[in-house]
Amino acid sequence: MGFLLLAAYGFWVVSLAALVLYLYFYFRFNRFDGICQGILMSCPVAGLLFYVWYRNAYVKITRTYVLRRTFLRFVEKVEYRRIRDFGYYERTDRDNNFEDGLYIDGPYNDEGYFGEGIELHSNWVNMSYVLGQLAFRILKERWAEPESDEDQNLIQEYISSGKAREICLEQSGFVFPENDNSPYRESKE
Repeated sequence: MGFLLLAAYGFWVVSLAALVLYLYFYFRFNRFDGICQGILMSCPVAGLLFYVWYRNAYVKITRTYVLRRTFLRFVEKVEYRRIRDFGYYERTDRDNNFEDGLYIDGPYNDEGYFGEGIELHSNWVNMSYVLGQLAFRILKERWAEPESDEDQNLIQEYISSGKAREICLEQSGFVFPENDNSPYRESKE
């Protein structure tokens, strides 16, 4: 989050400098070239748009759900108890930067599409608690109770030991049977 805040402030500094230059050239020479005017005025607009994006986009992780709001203010929310499946990956890009990501899907809706789903990346949020919840569900075959200190301590133990990450990597693509209402699954008859 620190980089985004720094980038937002950088946009504002560039925007103010562009506005000062615009006013200086306009009042000093009483005219202004259209291309330069467009370039200088696009900086404050870009700064404003980045600020709006920064203020509106966030991820909220609680003991009962994960909520993500996009920069267009679309809300994506999945309760842990409604997770159908997940995918977790780790990779290193060509610049040797580490990145991991998590895809969480809720059950299918009546039309046969995912009704709920969230995509998280390590660049946006520390998703270790979500990994701990998923590891708890896989190992204990039940979801952690939000009010249970014992369950929450066990989740924190999985996170601190690295066990949550290992389990989620091994079990990536795991489908939780209680929420598997896929219209494409084979019947068990």
